[in-house]
Amino acid sequence: NTEVLVRINPLSSLVEDWREDLVAGFDGSDGFVVPKVETQDELKLLDEILSDMEHSNNQSSNNTGSSHHPKVLLPIATETPLAVLNIASIAQGPRVCAITWGCEDLSAALGSYNTRDANNSGSYLDVFRHCQTMCLLAAKAAGVQAIDGVYQNVRDMDGFQNEANYAKCVGFDGKLTLHPGQISALHKVFEPTREEREEATAIVSMWEQSDGKGVIEFDGKMIDLPHYVRAKKVLARVDDDDEDDSSKEGTIVSTESDKDTNTSKDLEEEEEVFPRVFMGKYFEDLEIGLKLRHFLTRTVTEADNVFFTCLTLNPAPIHLDHELSKGNDSSLSGDGSSSNSGKPLFNSMFTLALLVGMSVPEATHGTTVANLGFSEVLFPKPVYPGDTLRAETIILDRRESKSRPTQGIITLQHVAYNQRGDVVCKATRTALMKKKQAR
Repeated sequence: NTEVLVRINPLSSLVEDWREDLVAGFDGSDGFVVPKVETQDELKLLDEILSDMEHSNNQSSNNTGSSHHPKVLLPIATETPLAVLNIASIAQGPRVCAITWGCEDLSAALGSYNTRDANNSGSYLDVFRHCQTMCLLAAKAAGVQAIDGVYQNVRDMDGFQNEANYAKCVGFDGKLTLHPGQISALHKVFEPTREEREEATAIVSMWEQSDGKGVIEFDGKMIDLPHYVRAKKVLARVDDDDEDDSSKEGTIVSTESDKDTNTSKDLEEEEEVFPRVFMGKYFEDLEIGLKLRHFLTRTVTEADNVFFTCLTLNPAPIHLDHELSKGNDSSLSGDGSSSNSGKPLFNSMFTLALLVGMSVPEATHGTTVANLGFSEVLFPKPVYPGDTLRAETIILDRRESKSRPTQGIITLQHVAYNQRGDVVCKATRTALMKKKQAR
């Protein structure tokens, strides 16, 4: 019963590729995540376009007897200063089922140097905490779900759980995740505990038996209408399956103390002693044409070049000899001109290795079985000490493995650019990748 929402490009983008996103994501999705929303008018425009698409789709579906539910929208409602000022109106927009918030784009728009206070346990700076609070208030005022924003450090599970706990305590209905490794931890936080269920069940029962008159006492605390409403919301989080499953933590079916103890011990044994966090994509995720822009960048230094050249026992003077390298520029241009401004070239094998390494987090981290080889490696432009490199990857092909049903073969093209936008390396390789069923 998991809902699928497709993230589209911002409506404010110069190239209106968000329209293509709507078409591509229409079939098989329940709605769309809309970034950088600034006004309710943008949501009204989406509503009109989606209504036309649904009308056309339902007409064609009448022949098959199938029907489609209206698409919902989940705006990211704090990514510009104007959005923050309009967040209450955005939350009340058409098709909005929930709103969430984000601070990275807002930080760039504000010119902020940080989003968190490094000297105060990493808590959000006041302006961004304000955005989080406004997201919660605007959602509740509009009667839609409030979804807390992402936690950027996917390796810091303790920090993620602490932030998820805070979100739950103040009233958020859920939280965005960046990595599959965060999902189970998030479910564990937001699923009511045994104590929370028992207390909520008791409060609801006592309040309804009293017909909601006056104030009642529970466990030494005075209980009135707001406590009853909150208890109902706690019980609403409990899935029907969970209520009937006495083996899960938090159920209140069993009253046998020894059974409770055994369940607790089982859960402790299931906890991973050394949990692994993987960021790569599985075979099914790497569709042909997918383009990944990698977040890692690297300013290469002369020390890198010298260490790598010596490590690989490559004594070529064009990498090491500054005096000889003064003529590198004229040699590379091939026009016969003389120049003394050249400097040592970076070892091209270093450039290739760095390119593949920068591609790992978003593409193959923890999901690759083996690198099967390179079919093409090009170095269109030289790399010099002091250059800053970035990387992109495009999925060129994918096919099933005939002998390994739990794995597949992907063809990737990695491209490295320098700070001027010149392509300095292009490499096409194949890799044996895990499938999701093999997790």
